[in-house]
Amino acid sequence: MTYDFTRRELVKTLGVFGAAAALGTLSRPSRAQGDPIRLGLIAPLSGSQEIIGRYQLAGATIAVNQINQAGGVLGRQIELVTRDDKAAPAAGVAAAKDLAGSGVNLMFGILSSGVALAVAPTLADDKSVLVISAASANELTHEQFTRNLFRTSDHAYARQRALSKLVLGDFPDVLKWTAILPQTAISASNWDSFVDGMSQYSAEAGKPAEITEALWCKFGATDYKNEIAQLMRSDCEGLYCGVYGGDAVTMFGQAAAYGLTKKFKVLVDPGSEFIIANAMGKNTPPGLWSGFHWYHGAYEGHKINDDLYAAYVKATNDPHPAGYVGETHASVLAYASAIQKAGGTETEQVIAALEDLEFDSCKGMRKIRKEDHQAICDLNFVQFGPDESDQGWKVTSHRIIKDEGVSEEPTPGTPIVLKYKKA
Repeated sequence: MTYDFTRRELVKTLGVFGAAAALGTLSRPSRAQGDPIRLGLIAPLSGSQEIIGRYQLAGATIAVNQINQAGGVLGRQIELVTRDDKAAPAAGVAAAKDLAGSGVNLMFGILSSGVALAVAPTLADDKSVLVISAASANELTHEQFTRNLFRTSDHAYARQRALSKLVLGDFPDVLKWTAILPQTAISASNWDSFVDGMSQYSAEAGKPAEITEALWCKFGATDYKNEIAQLMRSDCEGLYCGVYGGDAVTMFGQAAAYGLTKKFKVLVDPGSEFIIANAMGKNTPPGLWSGFHWYHGAYEGHKINDDLYAAYVKATNDPHPAGYVGETHASVLAYASAIQKAGGTETEQVIAALEDLEFDSCKGMRKIRKEDHQAICDLNFVQFGPDESDQGWKVTSHRIIKDEGVSEEPTPGTPIVLKYKKA
């Protein structure tokens, strides 16, 4: 059985934002207000990850328009300048250098950790600032730390440890875990972080977890039958599915014939968000927990959240914005707050203002740590299940985990320390 990922349809739905950028129909400053503040969005606007890049563009566009309609920053309007990184490191470096060469020193966005890690070493020489809106590799705020880079979104260590905290709270007796993971650096980082949290929180509860060796598969695989057969023989009760996005849809689609989703008591996904449910409909794995950058339903009644959601739905007719919408929106708000605080847009001014910055966002207050430039913010999770509606699936639960002792201590310039994961 195959499932339609509906990538073309969703890209078409979000195409309004691409058209707006191409035609110059974003809110533009009048010369009477002085030169605009130019912010450069780097995102995958073509290629295999275009669907996510369009979400990033959507959130950025909405934030820029909202700020401009409210009068701008320091009496100046914001102008959004976009560059396509194709989710490829070389293209990302070229995009950042092109922006810097065009006089745009304040950049944000980037989906791929590989792209972010490639761009980071170029920032100081180019006198640029980059605010990461999605890339979650732990290295960005540790061994690859640079003072010109900040991250306003959550990162692998915090999210995956929060996920372990969630499932142990809900399923304290599910202590035997395994995983299926693609052979990528971010997958290893995610899994190590989940195991670190699972080891800590289960030991503190007096019931140490038992973690078996993960199954590693090829990134972009089309056949998971061998891995599924091995998982069916496992005596574990919890499954961490690190296979991401469209690959997860393929894997779960093949697993349904074996009864895999019914074998495990708990299923977790590090961050596919709506992708699996949208693609699988009534075949959505029951009880699947997925990590989210931002889930709008968790913050109803919070004005920034409600205004962002309303603007997104009005523009796209899509009631299910991916969390990437919220994260680029938050990065623009961080820049606006920092520029206001600094009284200007010079690189050194903005770096100083971003350090220790506290600002409100679609998922509440965030604080950027001065030491390692990592934002401390809420961690969002959503549980899905099949439904008899035309949509075929529903949100069965959602959770906010506060980052209270979940993130590591800041150690810029040195690797992250996994205190509880056994070597």
